[in-house]
Amino acid sequence: MKKILLLMAIILPFALTSCGDDKDEPQSLEQQLIGDWYYLLNEYTVQNYLFNSDHTGKYWVKQDGEVINGSIVTFNWSLEKIDNETILVIESEGFPTAYYSIFIKDDELHLDSNLPGLSWIYKRVQ
Repeated sequence: MKKILLLMAIILPFALTSCGDDKDEPQSLEQQLIGDWYYLLNEYTVQNYLFNSDHTGKYWVKQDGEVINGSIVTFNWSLEKIDNETILVIESEGFPTAYYSIFIKDDELHLDSNLPGLSWIYKRVQ
């Protein structure tokens, strides 16, 4: 009997472990946010965000495929939970701290400013 219990104690952890990544498991919002995003202002102008896993990032604007001189801004970002809402906080030297209500659905990043009428839907760069 002791041998059976010992054998079960050794084998049971291996039987209960998962192999590989489970594609069905939802990623956290933070994991989903990491990467490149773009927003078309018009047919010539594109806003871009890059969110890095180390909570740094970069923002820039392209016009006719070229980065507009002086438009590149580096920043630090974080996510906060306030009143059941997730807030993206962007801090950059020389600019006021920006706060956006955020959610991601179907590879679309939805950013809503606390100012009326200011919201954007960014698409993931493929």
